Amino acid sequence: GELEELHPLEMKKFMKEDGTGFVMYSFDKNNRSVYMNEVKNALEKNEVDGKELNSYDPQFDGTKSQSDYGVTQKTDTLAAYKNGKLKQQIKLDEYDPSQLETELSHFIETSKELYFEE
Repeated sequence: GELEELHPLEMKKFMKEDGTGFVMYSFDKNNRSVYMNEVKNALEKNEVDGKELNSYDPQFDGTKSQSDYGVTQKTDTLAAYKNGKLKQQIKLDEYDPSQLETELSHFIETSKELYFEE
């Protein structure tokens, strides 16, 4: 249940070489720590790991988009990818903080059943 922060080029490499798992894409500076905490809790609860791409990473080129780093989801979302392809995503700012962890757990559980279990 870990959330690993990746630099943009590390994310690009991960998406190219593996590309399967959960990815959080952060944009909202003010709520990032709240979102990260909720996502970490939900990942732990479901015993899966995730990666994070932060658009404010010093190595994130502001003239590029997240897709230049292999990520096609919207900002401030947690997404499920399989072999580098976006399968589904959940918007972190659409939920009340008190509901977020429950919604994230449900999202992770559903994604695991749909995409990651053989």
